[in-house]
Amino acid sequence: MDTAVLKKENLTAFLKSLQGVRLIAPVAHKGKTSFEVITDPGAVTLNLDDYSASPKKALFPQTETLFAFKRERDTVTIAPAEQAPASVVFGIRPCDARSFVILDRLFDGDFKDPYYLNKRQRTVLIGLSCKEPTNRCFCPSLGGSPSGAEGLDLLFTDIGDEYFITVITDRGRELLEPAAALLTQPTDDQKNKKDQADRAAHEKLLRAFESEAWLELANKCLGCGICTYYCPTCHCFDIQDEGDQVEGRRIRVWDACMYEEFTRHTSGANPRHNRAERLRNRILHKFSYYPRNLGYVACVGCGRCIELCPVNEDIIEILDRVRELNG
Repeated sequence: MDTAVLKKENLTAFLKSLQGVRLIAPVAHKGKTSFEVITDPGAVTLNLDDYSASPKKALFPQTETLFAFKRERDTVTIAPAEQAPASVVFGIRPCDARSFVILDRLFDGDFKDPYYLNKRQRTVLIGLSCKEPTNRCFCPSLGGSPSGAEGLDLLFTDIGDEYFITVITDRGRELLEPAAALLTQPTDDQKNKKDQADRAAHEKLLRAFESEAWLELANKCLGCGICTYYCPTCHCFDIQDEGDQVEGRRIRVWDACMYEEFTRHTSGANPRHNRAERLRNRILHKFSYYPRNLGYVACVGCGRCIELCPVNEDIIEILDRVRELNG
């Protein structure tokens, strides 16, 4: 079964059919939507206009324990992190699915990150096409699409009273098997509706490295880091030990290159001591260093940094400003 149709009225029943897995899906809370572990499939909300937080934390938690330790006399016992539960992340936008592809390349590159890969290998990703992309989205500029399937196992497309399901991987196909009674084969009309929904929905940067424009652009920036924390592809982290000499744990926590402490050395020296240098690094990291060194842009065009910035800093305007410097 490469395609199927699910009536919207059966969505809750479909989610309930996902037995034995941890379900992570978008839920609304105080006017904002975020991805959370849920036990009631009826709580899922699919208002794509209001996805404030990305699903990144499903595979790369903001804080996670790497291991715990305990000393007893002359013996130190190490308790490794628990095995990640089998999970399904439902309702991902195509841009967020592409962000996992970027994180996969990072955490499964020359150096393997066992904590990320443990969760990634046990997680199925189900996407939902963007029916009406918001005015902050610019994924097509970066090779994406409101109906893109990259990184997903299943893709749902809203075609009115039903969802058109595209099977992308064998894992996605297996996930549909318990819900077979809820699914039908698409008609030609439903296929047409799906197609209509899809249709509706380095060097220049490097030459600007020493430009004073970074100072101008940084004047507006507060350095709060909200752009990095909500970005689905930002992945910087710090490792800390909590506890005392008897017992404790080692944790990994998100960090942000926009923070003054990010590059500060123990000596007190800081190679990026001002905000302009930190802003420059963030932009060049995504749009120059990554393409040059790894062959892809580390941005998926989700637009969260534009929507959530408290001083209305716009990454598109920053890129346009830098390009202007080069004629």
